[in-house]
Amino acid sequence: MTTKILSFCIFALASICAFSQENKAKSILDKTSATIKNAGDIKADFSASSSSGSMNGTIYIHKSMFHLQSNNVKCWYNGKTLWTYRKSTNEVNITTPTTTEQQNINPYLFINIYKKGYSYSLKEISLKGKNYYEVTLNATSKSSKLRKMIITIDKTNYYPVKVCMQRTKGETEINILNCKTKQKFNDNTFSFNKKDFPGVEIIDLR
Repeated sequence: MTTKILSFCIFALASICAFSQENKAKSILDKTSATIKNAGDIKADFSASSSSGSMNGTIYIHKSMFHLQSNNVKCWYNGKTLWTYRKSTNEVNITTPTTTEQQNINPYLFINIYKKGYSYSLKEISLKGKNYYEVTLNATSKSSKLRKMIITIDKTNYYPVKVCMQRTKGETEINILNCKTKQKFNDNTFSFNKKDFPGVEIIDLR
């Protein structure tokens, strides 16, 4: 076998393996997405860190809506409007959030964006005696603000346990510490109620 033929065979084999790995990674994300969508309402404890700081809290999720609670910050998103309350200033900012802003808060939002604009790679890892898939998504467009995502997924149930996001400006890591599914939340859970925060200053930035 000539050197050129051997090189071609090695390249072809590597391409087939990469394609197979990418298909498997996509299949794992599909299963994870379906699992989350079929989980009903979700309550999850989390820890998050970024260049701007860190927090621990709980997030409540119903379809595209969510409510986040932490020591100093609370957020409500009803699918259109985001209210962000800061205890230290007793202020609420009202905004219409971008997808990027939603991603910083909701660790499950990747299930709506991974199918387009990203290539995939896959590793299988072990942490504290448990086995996980680690799927890496790399943006295929240089204009994408979300350059890379690394999603760690429990192999036994296809629930994500960690989501890392790398943007053109900064990184965010969210660890999901505890997750309860099949919860029941009413729509009021995801809207700010001024009566619960007497004396609060409301700043509308829409």
